[in-house]
Amino acid sequence: MRIGVISDVHGNYEALTAVLREIDKEGVDLIVNSGDNIGYSAFPNECVSILSERNVASVMGNYDDAGSMRRSSPCTPKSHATFRGDSGCGTGDEETNRIRFASLRWTQERISEETSEYLSSLPVTYGFRTGNGKTLMFHGGPENLTQWITADDYDLLASIAERNDAKLVIMGHTHKPFSRQIKGTLFVNPGAVGRPFDGDPRASFAIIDAERDLRVSFRRVGYDVEKNIRALVDAGLPPEIGIMLRNGRDSHIA
Repeated sequence: MRIGVISDVHGNYEALTAVLREIDKEGVDLIVNSGDNIGYSAFPNECVSILSERNVASVMGNYDDAGSMRRSSPCTPKSHATFRGDSGCGTGDEETNRIRFASLRWTQERISEETSEYLSSLPVTYGFRTGNGKTLMFHGGPENLTQWITADDYDLLASIAERNDAKLVIMGHTHKPFSRQIKGTLFVNPGAVGRPFDGDPRASFAIIDAERDLRVSFRRVGYDVEKNIRALVDAGLPPEIGIMLRNGRDSHIA
């Protein structure tokens, strides 16, 4: 079995379609997505529609959770909807918070009912089996959407391996690709499709060969970054997001 692995699309239609074109060339048997489909770019509904139509197996990210519109009843008008105040990512400096909150509110006000229902229905964890055994997928941590786990967190990764009896664990949230084998479990973060943080603005994804031995290959694909930036600025999102996308960083400081 060959698995295409994506994460952190963040409403970036240009990046998502570029990645899916590359994955389609690989002849994969399954595409999985470790969450955060919306936020920061101008096409949340379009990205979710593609993922839904293609039956991509997905889990909920913190932006999927926070971005979904919460209404007191189906009859409540959109102008009176109750929104989550933040994405649960913690706090940064005042300017970073302004960009984050503006992006989240923009997204909350514009996602469709269909998108909201799709995001709200996503599971926190998703499990499936390959010829190698159990695979577990989540966004941040297995019990916490916003848990920040990197390749250097040996003790935490070892604890997850011991508690879940999985040969493969797929995760997202940090927007940086990594793989690490710990206690018989291969941990894979494919990096971000729509908003990389590792200094490379190209969209990131992974291909996992699970036919016999688990083998992971990280891939990057260029896309029209400037087209995506023009669209988000024209849509009224903070223009500082464009600097983040050009630099492949979680910072608007050029």
